[in-house]
Amino acid sequence: MVVISRFRSLWGIDPGPEQSEWRKKLVEFKAHGYAGIEIDFAFMTPEELQLLRKNCDEVGLEISILLFSAWPKYVGPRPRGLTPDAHLEFYRGQLRLATILKPVVINAQSGADYWSFDESVYFYQRALQVEKEEGFEGIVCHETHRNRSLFNPYSADYILQRVPELRITADISHWVVVCERLLDQGEEDREILDRVIPRVGHIHARMGTQQSSQCPEPLNPAFAPERQFFEELWLRIVKSRQQRDPNCRITWVPEYGPFPYHPIGTAHTYEELADSEGKRLQALFESAVAQS
Repeated sequence: MVVISRFRSLWGIDPGPEQSEWRKKLVEFKAHGYAGIEIDFAFMTPEELQLLRKNCDEVGLEISILLFSAWPKYVGPRPRGLTPDAHLEFYRGQLRLATILKPVVINAQSGADYWSFDESVYFYQRALQVEKEEGFEGIVCHETHRNRSLFNPYSADYILQRVPELRITADISHWVVVCERLLDQGEEDREILDRVIPRVGHIHARMGTQQSSQCPEPLNPAFAPERQFFEELWLRIVKSRQQRDPNCRITWVPEYGPFPYHPIGTAHTYEELADSEGKRLQALFESAVAQS
């Protein structure tokens, strides 16, 4: 039986003294039906990571980690000299820290958008070896995120064809805004999605638009074309996973974030949007699995 596991991002939520605010949120997330949290652990100390693991254990939540192969959180200007080998060295260190949290999924914002396609292939071929050496083989998914090697459909398609073991986190809102179009219209776009969908291991289910990576009102009729595209895409991913493994676990995040992702003056906060979309899409995914 397929299990659909919804994780809640801590993006934009201040931990508070001794993670006191996070502890309150963990209890709320558990009550909302989340299986776990997704945490960007950049700049956290080993002691802080141990405390977070303890807090999650007490509430009964699993952990998905968001990490960077270099330039964590995009703080300051992009550093010079971030070659594929420099990324690999930093990446190994991040994976070693990740062992403290005992993650069930690792979502990596990896590589660089200014590398050549072949430099990215070089990086991912070696990143897979690093993951194996550090004990994370098979649980890392590399995100289709702007600023990174997989930031557009064409680079991702090139890389995935040459690194067949690579699994990705599908956050296709980035591709839509980079390309300034929904990717279900052109024949070549559809062909790329056909090749990419079987490679998805983790989903960031955030609806975007052709001019923004986050839609503030997914149910507003003004965004009907976007909603149709994204929901059909996510359902194709879910069904693809089910067809390949009827007993698989599908992990996903309704990853809505704060300003500037979330516009000012909207009807709902980004946290309300994450939770409402989380419940709505969880039901949609579970219904699709049950009918297949």
